[in-house]
Amino acid sequence: MAGMMGDHNISEESASLLMRRRGLKAISASVLQMTHLQSLYLEGNEIGELPERFFASFPSLIWLDLRNNQLKALPVAIGEHTCLKTFLLEGNPLTTLPPELGNLVSLKALSLRNCPLTFPPRDVLDRGLPNILLYLRRSQLGEESEVEKLRLPNLDVCEEDNPDIRHFQDLRLRIIQMEREESDGPCRSRVQELPREQRNQARVARKNLEARPRRRDEVALLPSHMNQPL
Repeated sequence: MAGMMGDHNISEESASLLMRRRGLKAISASVLQMTHLQSLYLEGNEIGELPERFFASFPSLIWLDLRNNQLKALPVAIGEHTCLKTFLLEGNPLTTLPPELGNLVSLKALSLRNCPLTFPPRDVLDRGLPNILLYLRRSQLGEESEVEKLRLPNLDVCEEDNPDIRHFQDLRLRIIQMEREESDGPCRSRVQELPREQRNQARVARKNLEARPRRRDEVALLPSHMNQPL
C-alpha cells in the first residue's frame, strides 16, 4: 500500500523518504505515521518547526536531513531518541541548541554550517561534536558547582586511559557524589574537605597533563571555564 503527499509516492515498506525541495512548510500527519523510517530527507523546504512528537514518531531514524529550512528551534524530546546518528541542520536560522541534544549519545555527525548559533558559543562549536554534546549535557546542571571548577586540559580522545586522567576523573566523580549527598543539607561545598593528599594529587595530575605536547586535532573533555585551581 502506498500513500500520496503532493506528487511524491510514499511506500510503507521503504525505510527512506525523500522529500527535498517540495515547498513544505510543516510535517504532515501522514509522514509522522511512518514510524519505520530510518532515513528522512527534507532538505530545501520551508519547514518552520518540528512537531513535539517528531522524534518519538521515528524511533528507528538514523539519518535526518533538514538542511536549508526555516527552523528556529528543535523539540526538547530529541534527547530521548536512541538511534539518530547523522543530523544535518545546515542553513537554518537556529540561534540555540536545546541542552537535551547532549543526551543523544548515538549521534556521530552534526552539520551546523550557516546557522547563527549563539548557544553553544562559537569556541565550543569550533571544537567539534564531542565537545558540543558535553557542553550541552553540562548546561542541564544549571548553576555552576564546585565540581565544574575542575577541568581537564585538551587531550587526545585515544588517551582517555592515561592514569592521570583516570585519577582526575575519579576525583571529579567523588566531588559530584559529595555534592549530591549534601543537597538535602546546608549549601556548602565539601571540596575543601577532601584530604590534602588527594587535592595535591589532583594538582600534580593536571600539571602533568598540561605539560604534555599538544596535537592540532586534540579535543577538550571539559569546557575551558572549568580551568580553576583546586
